[in-house]
Amino acid sequence: MRYITVVIAPTEEYLRSSSDQQMLETADDPREIWIDDTLVATQEAIHYGNLLDDGTAVAIVQFRGDADRLAELEDEVPEIISCTVTGGETWLAYLHYEPDEVERAISEVIDTEAISIDWPVRETADGVQVTLFGEDAALQQLIASIPDEMDLRLERAGEYQPQLDDPVAQLTDRQKEIVRAAIAAGYYDVPRRTTQRDLATELGLSQRTIGDHLQRAEAKIIQSVVI
Repeated sequence: MRYITVVIAPTEEYLRSSSDQQMLETADDPREIWIDDTLVATQEAIHYGNLLDDGTAVAIVQFRGDADRLAELEDEVPEIISCTVTGGETWLAYLHYEPDEVERAISEVIDTEAISIDWPVRETADGVQVTLFGEDAALQQLIASIPDEMDLRLERAGEYQPQLDDPVAQLTDRQKEIVRAAIAAGYYDVPRRTTQRDLATELGLSQRTIGDHLQRAEAKIIQSVVI
């Protein structure tokens, strides 16, 4: 199995011809979140992202800054449907939002090919840095299928060596999704700020499914760390 690490960014031509023109003019650093001319938070890593069947997207993003102000993002940015944050100096935000055309196209390309993302993904000054792994033919096809509106720069390539000692690597994709959503919503905060029923409503699953996945994921992580 092979991996590639690439940096993907929209072309200036795309930004100039799209509704993102304002972003091109004002965003010096895409990792920074500004509200009312005030720097509210800085993005550190994207721990999960997924395109939903209704065309919207969800993401779990690590930030540093003012969590309370970032929670106001859904009131400030029309594309943000909801924003739920945890506490602490470095915290997570669970975002439900309307992706732009380019993000939707890239997600569809990844889903079409037999390729997985090695999380986390990081936003850089040059674009989104992501490591993808899969069979070499699938990776080559993905590169060839990147939309014309995007620039892709290959940084590294080689044989993929998963971090088997990482407890998270033992979880299924669905378990990761639910655990990260639980963290973002404050399920593991003290005191707890959400319930399994709330998570079930947020993710469109049954409460029994949420409980089962959380229990199995917790068991894997605890056994990996303690035993």
